[in-house]
Amino acid sequence: MKRHWLLCIALMTLMASCVQEPTIYRLLPDEDAAAIPYQMEQKLSFVNQDGDTLTYTVTHDETKPFSEDYWDYPNDSKMSIIRQPYCYARTVQLSCITDSTSSRLLFTVIPGRFLYFRWNWELELPSIDLINGATDTVTIGDVTYNDIHVSTFYDTQNVDLYHLWYYSEEVGLVAVKNNDHSLTRIP
Repeated sequence: MKRHWLLCIALMTLMASCVQEPTIYRLLPDEDAAAIPYQMEQKLSFVNQDGDTLTYTVTHDETKPFSEDYWDYPNDSKMSIIRQPYCYARTVQLSCITDSTSSRLLFTVIPGRFLYFRWNWELELPSIDLINGATDTVTIGDVTYNDIHVSTFYDTQNVDLYHLWYYSEEVGLVAVKNNDHSLTRIP
């Protein structure tokens, strides 16, 4: 009889240890998702540092679970091994593929309207807090943009500008500069 009780207790302990707690994700409100103003197959023109006009096309737009450890490969379904996703995020990818260039812009917004931006997979720029972050009025060429979020980062060793990017919730990326490379939106 003791053996049966011990077997039952062992079996119940084993079953209880195998039960996972459900993961609770924060939903992405519509107004946060709208912080990236792009739609599938939309075309946007930018001029690069050499004066060449590049046309980017929205090639990916998806809302899925998000973890800061693993946000930058929108076509890959696996999630972070380091940390479980904690919310839903919208990720939009713009691609420009020509004979002379292959470039990608990747935007991800999470609840609370924190916007992440990556340029060509390698350059990950600091996120922008679209709710609490300051905005500015910026004139680029003949166009004046209002409510622009500006993010800059300087190299602390030689005080050179490492990156600069301007973003508007109405038009999206206005301009980005990193060392010798830049893109400026053509309205």
